[in-house]
Amino acid sequence: MIHDLLEKNEITKVIHCSTPKPSDNVLRDQARYFCRLANECIIESKNTNIIVFNRYYQGEYVYGQIYRNENPDDIMYMINYIEQKFDYEFDESEIYYVQLLSSNPDMLINMDDGKSLSKANREKIEVELKLFKEVYDNSKIKKKHIIYVNDGDHFRTREDILLEFNDFINT
Repeated sequence: MIHDLLEKNEITKVIHCSTPKPSDNVLRDQARYFCRLANECIIESKNTNIIVFNRYYQGEYVYGQIYRNENPDDIMYMINYIEQKFDYEFDESEIYYVQLLSSNPDMLINMDDGKSLSKANREKIEVELKLFKEVYDNSKIKKKHIIYVNDGDHFRTREDILLEFNDFINT
């Protein structure tokens, strides 16, 4: 999907966040990593029109709780800190939060590519979807939008999703 966004928009930089490395304090290390990326974004933005973060701190809210037993309040503190940093450095009209999400866990289980969600049972995927919605709802970013990638039991077309994305960022 990111590749389609690149082709259809003037996105000049994509930052794909990686899985944290095991350490004594993964959340602390992950917070430093996300803050470093935020600082780089702030510096880079002077020469770049649009920067996309793929799998940024929102994923830590989900996967940190599920796989590393991190405290959700600690993760939310990190998220608020990063969002305040962006809010301080940018006009709120310059920041968009778009989350791609599914409303059908069964469809995800049947179509899972092993990259987007865990290879897990229905219960775990339902928890992931709930937490992604929760982190979205708790985000302080004002211009935000969820794009559902499915329509019932079927994936929407890429063109349909891109049209919704472009409508959102251009209004």
